Amino acid sequence: MSSARTTPLRAEQFLSARGVQPWWYRAVNAVGRLFPRGSRPSAEAWFEKARRRTPGADDPRPETVVALDALLTAIESDATLSFSGWLAAKMDCLRMAGQHLAIEGALRDTPEIEQTELPAPIFLIGWMRTGTTFVHRLLAQDPETRTMPYWESMYPVPPRDGKDKRAAELTRVLGQLEALSPTYEAIHPMGANEPEECVALFTNVFRTLQFNVQYRVPSYVAWLQEQDPRIAYGQYKQQLQLVHYHRPHGVRFALKDPTHSVFIDTILEMFPDARFVFTHRDPATTLSSLCSLYAYTRALFSDDVDPKALGPELIGSYLPPTLEQALDVVDHLPPGRVAHVRAPDVFRDPLGAMAQVYRDLGMELGDTAREAMQAMLEAERQKPKDVHIHSPEGFGFTPEEIRGRLQGYCERFDL
Repeated sequence: MSSARTTPLRAEQFLSARGVQPWWYRAVNAVGRLFPRGSRPSAEAWFEKARRRTPGADDPRPETVVALDALLTAIESDATLSFSGWLAAKMDCLRMAGQHLAIEGALRDTPEIEQTELPAPIFLIGWMRTGTTFVHRLLAQDPETRTMPYWESMYPVPPRDGKDKRAAELTRVLGQLEALSPTYEAIHPMGANEPEECVALFTNVFRTLQFNVQYRVPSYVAWLQEQDPRIAYGQYKQQLQLVHYHRPHGVRFALKDPTHSVFIDTILEMFPDARFVFTHRDPATTLSSLCSLYAYTRALFSDDVDPKALGPELIGSYLPPTLEQALDVVDHLPPGRVAHVRAPDVFRDPLGAMAQVYRDLGMELGDTAREAMQAMLEAERQKPKDVHIHSPEGFGFTPEEIRGRLQGYCERFDL
């Protein structure tokens, strides 16, 4: 999205999908309802279509075909996609299938990629909307820290020849999102060259809880929770090696995906030297903001988004129990492996909070990194002050309800 924007955005309390969709988008969906959708193509057919569009494509992994089939089945049975939403989902699945084939081809053609040694990873964990993006971008200012700009995680395979247009392509895609949801950036700022979540590496293998944010696919979530997470994380690690093989730098790799919190045991098995930055925020505020993110995201794909159902949906989901399980796991790690940071602290005193994070992880925040972080903060102060409005009551729950569910968590971190 545009980095030159001077006018602040205002994302209002979500009331309905049609209320946040542009008029022309609603008109396209109205016309689209007059036409039959047709039958759902199989995952194999999807990959065959992607193969025809992907130069040097290799075969998909059988487990990835199975995962795409599970997602497509859930979209058909669970999600109530609009005409435009169904077209967008089809194009996105085709893009991800193509990325998977390109990745497989790159690993085949350059076998030394899988021998690439990664910088010691730091995983940012905690619920979405707890300040993970802010902390991640601060970490990225340290020249010794390697992160992935959004274009690199979205398109991890560099072109075989010619100009690298990955950043430009993603800028175009983000421009389309801006047209579809003009205030979305007030909820989650994104830029092609900004450090971003590594969730795209999981979408390339069709194994991530992110799909439920987009489509409301509970049967897919249930399927994924029954799978061996080492399948997804094994391919995730290979993609990290792929991007680092082509752009090696840094002494540590800062990786952010809120769903990492669900799979800490797997991360520790596959990345034995992993360290963690665990972000914390009042869960009532967090969940309200998260409901808004879910609502605005799902409205890109569906006209049927009930805000009053979102709070109960998320309270009753994997989120509360896996937060507690994640805390239990990291509590058993030795000193120097985990840093806890409260969102109020990092927003009030960013450099002081980051210095403490560094100390907790056995590192030192040097002058160069500190100055770069300070420059980022100054630049942030010059940007328009976007507004994101949300309330727990607007999403069908009360602050007392979620704080009561996570009473021990709130007391431990004084939230």
